[in-house]
Amino acid sequence: MNCLVKKIFVLISLSVFLLPLSAKELDKTQKKAVKKAAKMKVVEVVEDEGAFQAKKVVFSLGKMKYLLKGALGTYQLYVLDEKKNPVPVFSTQDEFSSTFFDLKIDNRVYRLNDSSVTVTGARRGDLGGQMVFSVPKKARVFTKYEKMAAPANLKGEVIKVTSTILNRSTKTQTFALKNVMDTVLGEKDGSHFSTAVEENLKKERCFRKLDEAKWLLSSDGETSVQFLLYGADVTPPEMVIVSNKDFLSLPSWTPQVGGDRNFDSVLSYNNSALCIMWKDVVLEPGQIATFVYYMAINSDGEKCMGEQFISWYENKLNNKEVEEKYSVKEFEDLFQEALAKYEAEEYKEAYDIVMKLWENPDNQNERLKELKELIEKKLNPSEEDLLKEAFSENDYDYEEDMPPSGLPEPEEAPVPEEVPEVNFDLNSISAEQMNPEYVQGLINRINALEENDDSIDRNEILKLHAELDAILEKLRHE
Repeated sequence: MNCLVKKIFVLISLSVFLLPLSAKELDKTQKKAVKKAAKMKVVEVVEDEGAFQAKKVVFSLGKMKYLLKGALGTYQLYVLDEKKNPVPVFSTQDEFSSTFFDLKIDNRVYRLNDSSVTVTGARRGDLGGQMVFSVPKKARVFTKYEKMAAPANLKGEVIKVTSTILNRSTKTQTFALKNVMDTVLGEKDGSHFSTAVEENLKKERCFRKLDEAKWLLSSDGETSVQFLLYGADVTPPEMVIVSNKDFLSLPSWTPQVGGDRNFDSVLSYNNSALCIMWKDVVLEPGQIATFVYYMAINSDGEKCMGEQFISWYENKLNNKEVEEKYSVKEFEDLFQEALAKYEAEEYKEAYDIVMKLWENPDNQNERLKELKELIEKKLNPSEEDLLKEAFSENDYDYEEDMPPSGLPEPEEAPVPEEVPEVNFDLNSISAEQMNPEYVQGLINRINALEENDDSIDRNEILKLHAELDAILEKLRHE
């Protein structure tokens, strides 16, 4: 018995000892789950785009791989080579934080990947990656990286970068946007950057006009990224600077450019970066401003064809504008043709033209809708429409044939024939009598009697008039 008691005692002791440990482990697991759920919460919802979360988003699309860190507000783009190996476009150091956006509101500058002042999120869009940066109660910056369609003969990928500022404050303020990208490809052979007019930029430079340079390219000979900053619908930058990444990361808004400095600093050697700055914009509460540029990206030694893309896309945009102008003229010409056919009572032909226009939702305005309804009434008239038309087309005025009143009777006037009073009860009027064909027959009968001057049956005419009056009266009450 003593041995059994000892065993029971040991089991009870172990259960008491293990129970709190299990509870602690369970509590720890729950806390992790809660913490994870908190990180996955929706931080922003952008109109017509969707919800953004503070999470990591990784996916591939075309020849590009996206890695977006929603919790940190940082991002990285990779080019996939022939073996599907990802080659980074920007620096991979420090969670990609050396590639960033700055937002200036009046005179204060906000680093948008600084979690102490912004709320950030990421999501995958239909055409690429999307990031959102929110400065509480002040502003929101929404950035999209979208894969562009291009002709088959243009190699590589073209990414459209669109950043939109929304004024979330209650007052009108001045905003400015800056995008710094810590490039790495050109650093490998020391060429750093090239433009449309210069092959090697080995020292810092400031561009205030891009009409000649047009683009800046960073390449290691195999993989290249070409920043397209001029032409098509690109938002003209106020300033573009290439310099050491540490100088471009300083908190001052406008970087100081010496002109003779290479891409070295006390902290980093041979480390170049690109800075794009746009002009200030004044936004009222709720207003937005949008900034656009493009990146042409290629791998396996293929040349970037960004300049050809911009030329092709610019022509496409211009043609679209011409098409839109033509479509307005085409609409007006067809509308007037349909209107003319309607007035000529060619309702079927008019309706065919109107329905051709109506197929395009952009044409469904009030003018076309009104003409469409008028023609439909002619093609499919209601009984009321037919009655109104029958009465409007009949030029018979039965009041002219009524006996004149207020005139002196002539001498030896014949005794007028006694005419019985004819009354019609409105309730006695049947649906058949209100039929347009019946009413038209009634009118035709009156006309026929009136035209027969030899033997006018006044009694019948009065009865027919009384019946016609009753039908009209009932129509007015319905």
